[in-house]
Amino acid sequence: MSELMKMDFTKIVKTWEELQLRILVLASLFIQCFLFVSAPQRKRRIPGLLRFFIWLAYLGSDAVAIYALTTLSGSQEKDSHPGPQVLWVPILLVHLGGQEAITAYNIEDNELWRRHVLTAVFKVTVAINVFVKYYPWSSSPDIGIFVPGLLLFLCGITKCVCKPWDLKRVSINSLVDDSSGPAEKGEIDSLHEYLRAAMLYVRQADHGSLQPSDGGDGACKVDEVWKPYNLCVDVAPPYPGRLSCLRHLVRNQDEAHRLVQSGLSATFDRLYTKESLKLHDISPLNMTNNVAMNRWKILTSAVGIRTVAALVLLWAIGLFYHSSSHAYNHIDVTITYALLWSALVMECAIPAVMESVDKIKRWRLNANRWPDQVAQYNLVGYLARNRKHSWLMKMATCLVGTDLLDQRWCMESSKSSHEITKLVHGHVAGGWTEGHIADAEAFRAFNDCRGQWTLDKEEAHTTSKHLRSSVSRPFDESVLLWHLATDFCFHLHRTASSCEAARRRSREMSNYMAYLLFVNPEMLMPGARRSLFRAAYGELADMLEENPRHTPRDEAGLAHKVIQLVKRDTEGTSIVHQAWSIAEDLMDLCKDNDEKMWRVIQGVWVEMLCFSASRCRGYLHAKSLGTGGEYLSYVWLLLLYMGMETLSEKMQRTELYEDCTAAGRTSAAATANNDQNV
Repeated sequence: MSELMKMDFTKIVKTWEELQLRILVLASLFIQCFLFVSAPQRKRRIPGLLRFFIWLAYLGSDAVAIYALTTLSGSQEKDSHPGPQVLWVPILLVHLGGQEAITAYNIEDNELWRRHVLTAVFKVTVAINVFVKYYPWSSSPDIGIFVPGLLLFLCGITKCVCKPWDLKRVSINSLVDDSSGPAEKGEIDSLHEYLRAAMLYVRQADHGSLQPSDGGDGACKVDEVWKPYNLCVDVAPPYPGRLSCLRHLVRNQDEAHRLVQSGLSATFDRLYTKESLKLHDISPLNMTNNVAMNRWKILTSAVGIRTVAALVLLWAIGLFYHSSSHAYNHIDVTITYALLWSALVMECAIPAVMESVDKIKRWRLNANRWPDQVAQYNLVGYLARNRKHSWLMKMATCLVGTDLLDQRWCMESSKSSHEITKLVHGHVAGGWTEGHIADAEAFRAFNDCRGQWTLDKEEAHTTSKHLRSSVSRPFDESVLLWHLATDFCFHLHRTASSCEAARRRSREMSNYMAYLLFVNPEMLMPGARRSLFRAAYGELADMLEENPRHTPRDEAGLAHKVIQLVKRDTEGTSIVHQAWSIAEDLMDLCKDNDEKMWRVIQGVWVEMLCFSASRCRGYLHAKSLGTGGEYLSYVWLLLLYMGMETLSEKMQRTELYEDCTAAGRTSAAATANNDQNV
């Protein structure tokens, strides 16, 4: 019996040795095809399992190709007839060059370009060594094998060398160098002059002496002035460019949303794909008067490179077809044709067609846009989910996967980004057109608002002692308090149909900010505490455990149950009780006017969105694009387009020092006067 098992195992090993090389080569081809199809979908919030497989394929593609090269090196002696397997060596080198749609999976990959330089040298060296060792140089070479092999080596080496270069050009240091060129010449070189010019334009437009931009030539001017991917390093754009964008967008909501979508899409392409080889890099806007430079741009553009690559691949296929391929193993010949034709399709044909279509869309339809999506997370909904799926949560706890499950198991994303973006645009445009931004001090105060401006505008603070204090607390606490208060108002106070849109948008913004606090607190605010969310969850769970009778499992039922329990305990000081006090004050605003309550809630959330977005580093916005993007990046880019204060300007405010110095002098003078009086 043991001898039989030994013979079967030996047969299996022998079969594997015979098929190993073919399996590895086909596996490498399958991975490349999978990345070719799936990598462009990363712009969307695709299922986590698909994103995991993309990540696995991205990491495993090099390992499989190198393993195949190593196997190929030892599969045949040097003096034997090479066959079509010689062509597999340079094609595997092409696979090692990667796909254009995914040069980097995470933004950190771009910082590893030096490592990729050494890796590229290693890949090319291994491939050349295998080719030299594999080919029988002592005998007369088969032109149908030898020449295509050399041609394909040219393509493979080019791709492997270009990969670290593509990573280097979007590394942080390279982006800083690109965005820190000479200052733009013009009459505006200070904040005061910029604000004076902006307010003059707004007043002239209000009086009809100046027509606002209609979206015709303005879009081209904005595209020329702004490079959104350079904003990832938090370098403040020059004032003339900011004024040009503001003039174009201050009264054009739809154009603002379109430009933000286009800017985020361009940033993703720049950071995570081989965007430098795309067709739009040779558009008329990028051409110069230097004929030699223009020729070089055309030669190194997608048109030139893909044309050369297509000719090389077609030549290689033709030579192999007219060679003595019929004398080789039929399976090897079929695999070789599959490798050659797939390389032609993936590297040249389909990308060229897609880029041409994409170019036409951008020119005619303005369709290069980032998908609409606003992630959602709700504290009461989180509690209801855990109660409804208690067995699953217990199992996750046993497997130490509760945190991962909690953060990945979100509510269905909202599709209201266009509507919310209009609210943000209206808030910022109102600051300009209604005269609230009159000078540098008011400009900075407007950028620092996180609910105070709305409360003052609606005079809501005069009737409530809780509303004003709630927006002046640490930001993560304010977000959690207003999230619960919004939920209480949403479930308890049904409104007329005229207020339904504001009610729905307010809750969507509330759920999104809760999502950031729990899932991505680093983007919400530096130092934001995820533990606050868990602490509030613990308080809700304890309240319900103390009163287990007739506890519903649905979200609305749980919200009403919590409200009943909070009303009973009027002396409580927990987060839930504080949120209920805010909700009561908000509902007092709408005794005869539901619209005012939701206008206040909606305005506070818009300000909180702006406050959070403007204090999140550009690097984090860029990093989030690699995993589908965050809606907060919409708001961040829109604020910059609308001329608001950048993060670097907030960090470099000299007025902070001047105010402290003035306060110190006042205090010193007061102390001296007191001493004299004594």
